[in-house]
Formats: sequence, C-alpha cells, structure tokens
Amino acid sequence: MRFFTQAKSGRSSAAGRVDEAAFQALFDQNWDRLVGVLFQLTGETTLAEDLALEAFWRLWQQPPPDYENLPGWLYRVAVRLGYNELRARRRRSHYEQQGQDDPGAGEGPHTPEEAYEQAELRRRIRAILRDMPARQCQILVLRHAGLSYQEVAAALNISTGSVGPLLGRAESNFLRLYEASGGEHAPDS
Repeated sequence: MRFFTQAKSGRSSAAGRVDEAAFQALFDQNWDRLVGVLFQLTGETTLAEDLALEAFWRLWQQPPPDYENLPGWLYRVAVRLGYNELRARRRRSHYEQQGQDDPGAGEGPHTPEEAYEQAELRRRIRAILRDMPARQCQILVLRHAGLSYQEVAAALNISTGSVGPLLGRAESNFLRLYEASGGEHAPDS
C-alpha cells in the first residue's frame, strides 16, 4: 500500500503528501485493536481513544521515514504514549498523596511569623530565579509544575534526552545560588 504520493523529485518520501485514502484504510484497519491495546494498558476507554488519536495524529504530522510496517510503528508510539500517561498519573498521585499526608498542606500559615517566613522564602526564590539563565529558570518551573520530561522538551523545543542533564545543572545552580543568598538548605520541592 502506498502511503505517500510522489514528491516532486519523483521519489516517495516523507516530504511527499500523505495519501488520504491509504491513511483512512490504515485508520479503519487498526483503530479498534489500537484502542483495545491502550484500554488494556490504561483501563479507561476515553483515555485509550485519546491516546490512539494522538498516535494517528503523530503519524499524519510526521510519518516515519521507513513506512514498511506502519501498524507496528503505530502500536509502538501508542504504547509509549500510554506508558507516559501512566507515569504522569503516578507522579500526580504521588504529589497529591504528599499533599494529603502533610497536615498543613493547603492551609495558610498559622501565625504571622509563619506568614512572614513563607513570603520571605517566596521572595528569595523569585529573586534567585530572576538571576538564573532563562532556560534554567524555565526548565525548573516547568518540571516543578509537574510536567513530564517529554512535555518539558516539547515546551522548550529541546530533545527529551536533554531534559535530565539540563534539569540537573539547573537544580545545582539553583542550590548554589540559594545557599549563597543565605539559605541554610534548599527548600523542599
């Protein structure tokens, strides 16, 4: 099955346009099984359908250079998306559990001294972030907000493999600046 129409050079490549009829046939042949696999992985029909759509969207937007086994490519992408979703859920659940385990979480300060200390800590952290290189500040804020490495990479337009090392350097720089600003130890994240 030809998935791409001929490019101007006469060769079939990812630079050519996607053959919509071939794409529709691939979609029709694989949709139910792909959703089934993702349902087994996630346990939610709606999420499985969303992830399957995302896999097909990625195929449409940026098809693989070797398209001999497109169903295999689709399943690989979809399963990776499913695992990423499960990891994100586990992280969110962990953070939510931490918040529930902390009896003071979500509550305001109990005394004026605690309110002052919290405000001072926020002021110092903001000042440190302003002094840091923009990329380091961005990666710290995005990761602290709960984004996965893949989401951080997409937001900053970098490779996913670069997120870990860049994040490590940013955290080290933040800690160094925090301690230089008079902090005894870094605040808990």
